[in-house]
Amino acid sequence: MLSKLKVNETARALVSFTDSYTQNKQRKQNEQPESESIPSITKICSSLQFLRNQILENDTLKQVIQIPKLLKSITTLSLYKIGIHIGQELDQMRFEIRSWSTDCLSWIRYLGDEQDQSELVNNGYGRVTSISFSTAGGKGEEQDDEISNQLCRIYHFLRALHYGNTYQPYFQPLPLLVRNTEEQMEEEGADEELDAQMNNNKNRWSIRNWANRAKTMTLNCFIRRG
Repeated sequence: MLSKLKVNETARALVSFTDSYTQNKQRKQNEQPESESIPSITKICSSLQFLRNQILENDTLKQVIQIPKLLKSITTLSLYKIGIHIGQELDQMRFEIRSWSTDCLSWIRYLGDEQDQSELVNNGYGRVTSISFSTAGGKGEEQDDEISNQLCRIYHFLRALHYGNTYQPYFQPLPLLVRNTEEQMEEEGADEELDAQMNNNKNRWSIRNWANRAKTMTLNCFIRRG
């Protein structure tokens, strides 16, 4: 009971923080380092870490999915101020917000059933993951580990939707979700970015390997759909 109350309290904090962040973006306010409180960001990082740990418990996963605006907030925070650099400490904390958020989404994908996969797609999982591994046109950050992780995640997501889940929770192939995810990726120029990463000369963190796998999966999905 206490954990459920803490999850609800954490959700309110995350939704409130995300709403404020989104409103500021919409007003196109100039970046002001002093307006971004280090303690508040630290609290959000801790909240996301707590939520990730709760998601690992299957009985809490559904609660997280069902809390209004929470999944949308986590999805939004997975791109929190990506590509904006101010100072080393603040940049690192922003990176941690994105990292914990993407970790939450990844575990929802891994542990979730068919309905949970649908919720991820409806909240733009394909779009935000594509932006995260993109480095073209200044969209993303050239951080090799982040790029590699996101390529790995989109590959496994597409694979599960394309072939179905062969472990619990089991579900059949979900071709409509595949199509919607690929449309989100196409809108963000992911096809071109996958091609670019397949030729990544640094190839740290197996970027080329995961880019090739993700590209192959998108082609397989397209052929099967056709």
